[in-house]
Amino acid sequence: MNNQHQQSIAKLQQLGLLTTVTSENKAGNDLHDDNSPWFIQLLFGFSGVLASLFFVGFLSLILFETSVFDSVLALFIIGLLLSAVGFALFRSSLTRKSAFLSSVAFAVIFAGQLYLAFALFGGELGNPLDIWLFLLLQAFMTLIVPNRIYRWLSAIVTLGFMVYLLNYYHITEVSLGLLALITVVTNLQRYELLQRVPMRWQASSSNILSAVAYASAVMLLAVSVYFIAAEYGNDFVDNSFDNGADFVYNYFLAQGLLILASLYGAYLILKRYQVKIQSTLGLIIVCAVAVLGVVSIYVSGLLATSLIIIIATANSQRVLLALGIIALVSYIFWYYYQLDSTLLIKSISMLVIGLTILLMRWLLVERYAFESTKQVNIDEQKEHLL
Repeated sequence: MNNQHQQSIAKLQQLGLLTTVTSENKAGNDLHDDNSPWFIQLLFGFSGVLASLFFVGFLSLILFETSVFDSVLALFIIGLLLSAVGFALFRSSLTRKSAFLSSVAFAVIFAGQLYLAFALFGGELGNPLDIWLFLLLQAFMTLIVPNRIYRWLSAIVTLGFMVYLLNYYHITEVSLGLLALITVVTNLQRYELLQRVPMRWQASSSNILSAVAYASAVMLLAVSVYFIAAEYGNDFVDNSFDNGADFVYNYFLAQGLLILASLYGAYLILKRYQVKIQSTLGLIIVCAVAVLGVVSIYVSGLLATSLIIIIATANSQRVLLALGIIALVSYIFWYYYQLDSTLLIKSISMLVIGLTILLMRWLLVERYAFESTKQVNIDEQKEHLL
C-alpha cells in the first residue's frame, strides 16, 4: 500500500500536478510570501489600504506647507522612498511572521504608489505615456512584493490599465479574448510553466501566477459585464485617434476571440484527463463551447462566467467557483432588467440560451454516458465469451 502511494505521488510529480518539497524551495516559499490564510491576508490588506489613505492625507497636509506638491520630481522621490520602505517592511514581516507589520508595510507601500500616481498623472507626460509608465511600475511591483493580496491588487491595476490602453488604441475587441487567455493559461497551465522555472524561483513564481490568475478572472468578469452595456457607449474610450469617426464595438470579433480562448481552455482540461479532441466526448464539448459562444454574442458575460466556473471546478478552487457563480447570477439579473430593449426580447433570448444549454447538457451527459455504458457492457460480454 505504501509503495502504491509513492507511485501515485511520483506520477503526479511527473505530470506537474505536484511539486517536490525540499529544504530549498520550502525556505524559498517562507521568504517569498506570507503563508497565513488568504482571508487573514485580505483583512490586513484592506485595513492597510484604509490606513494608507489616512497616512496619505496626514502626510499631504504636512507637505502642502512646504510646496512639495508643486514639484513632480519631489512627489516622485517621496513615492519611491515610501515604496522602498514598504518593501523592506514586507521582507521583515516574513522573517518575523508578523501580520501587524505586514499591514503597516501595506499602508506604507500603498501610500508610496499613490504618490507615484500623483507624480505621473499630474506631470506633463500626457496620455498614453503616463499610463504606460504606471502599468510597467505596477507590473514590476507585482513581481517583487512578497505579499499575496498586494500582488492581487497590483495585478488588477495592471490588467485594468492594459484594458484602458486597448480602448485608447481602439482595439477594444481584443480585451475579452486576451483576458480569457491569461485566465486560462495562469489557471490551467500553471504547473507546466513552473517546470520551466529554476527550483529556487518556483515558490515566488507560483505566488505570482496565483495572483495573476485571480486578478485576470476578476477583470474578465468585470469587462464582460461592462461591454454589454447599451451597444458599448463611448464614455470609456478616448476618441483622439478617431479623426471625427464614431467608434463601433465589433461584438462578433470580440466574441470570436473569447470563444477561441474558451476552446483552448477546454482543450487543456481534456488533455489533463487524457481525452482526445477527436473523440466523441471531445467533439461534443467543442461544439457545446462554440454553440454557447454563438448564442451569447450579445451576452458575453454568460460565456465568460461559464469559463470561470469550469476552470474553478477543474482546479477545485472554491473561492473562484463562488465568485463565478455569484457573478453569473448577478449578471443574469442585471442583463434582464437593463432598459436597452424590451423585456419580451430579453425573455426570448434567455429562453433560447437556456434551452440550448439544456440540450447540450442532455447530449453531453445522457447520450455520451449511455453510449459509454453500452460500450463497456459489450466489452465485458466479449471478455466473458473469451
